[in-house]
Amino acid sequence: MKVILKMKALEPISVGYESIGIETLLYSLPIVKEDGTAIDVPILPGNSLRGVLRDQMALQFLEDVKSTIVAKGKNHNGGEDKKDLADYDSLTANIGTLLSLFSGGILSGEEKGGSTPNIKEIMDTYIYPLLPLSIMGVALKKIIIPGKIKVGIGYPLTEETKSLLIDLGVNPEGNTPSLQEITHSSVLITRKDDTNKVMQLRELLDVEGDPEEAKASDSAIQQRLYRQVVVPGTVFYSYIEDVIPMTDAEWGLVLKTLKRLNKVGGRVAGGLGKVKVDIQGVSTDKFIKAYDDYIKDNLDSILTALKTNPNDFFKKSHNDSETSEQAPKAQ
Repeated sequence: MKVILKMKALEPISVGYESIGIETLLYSLPIVKEDGTAIDVPILPGNSLRGVLRDQMALQFLEDVKSTIVAKGKNHNGGEDKKDLADYDSLTANIGTLLSLFSGGILSGEEKGGSTPNIKEIMDTYIYPLLPLSIMGVALKKIIIPGKIKVGIGYPLTEETKSLLIDLGVNPEGNTPSLQEITHSSVLITRKDDTNKVMQLRELLDVEGDPEEAKASDSAIQQRLYRQVVVPGTVFYSYIEDVIPMTDAEWGLVLKTLKRLNKVGGRVAGGLGKVKVDIQGVSTDKFIKAYDDYIKDNLDSILTALKTNPNDFFKKSHNDSETSEQAPKAQ
């Protein structure tokens, strides 16, 4: 399945590539037009979009699991054992699992004496219950579990890129701006010396130390930096498709996450990067329902997986693995 993403910039968009002096340039990619000439086009890199999607997907998943726990507690009518209900009092997760959800794990060497993990066990008890890992993939020491989706590059809709977007399955209508009209802009970012402001806090607390000692000898009174931006109102198109077939529940989490995705690029905290995302080419209700049902039906296995330390899969002894492998088959 393939989902088209239309992203309209509500604020200036700045995906930085490199800096020249005090100016950060836009991330651009050369493309060849139909007449054979090549031009540089500012893009939203697929990997950048994928990173934003991973973070938002992890948050969406954890929030939905938490909501299911709360709903289960509210719907309790006294028929269940109180000890069982204690398992649903709060949401607990291992720090290693949280890092896997948000960062995709970390590749590293295995400790000496560690065994080759049981991949089937990892998939059944850890990857499959935690849908973000199943969808986006994860690195567990030297093992890489591949993700199931491809996130395409986001191209701006301009006169110069219109034919390329049509070939990618987008059918833009109406007038489109020129490339120069959407890129001929930059924003000023300032950083200033706040020594005097800090000294005003003496009425509130004791400020220890000499202000001049806290600054570098060559520190500037005020820094002026510039970032090239794509202007508000610009429309970008990208897509998401599964390269490994996904379940309806997995697509439901992707689509539900896309509904909350509202920022891309750099300097988001400084007022840049807000976008409006429209999903095209699919009806979302069926898939989101399948995802919500999955959380309810598999809550126990999800909670167990969240509490799991992923490093524990590599701490089983060789003897345990060999005993399991050499155990006689049932006749």
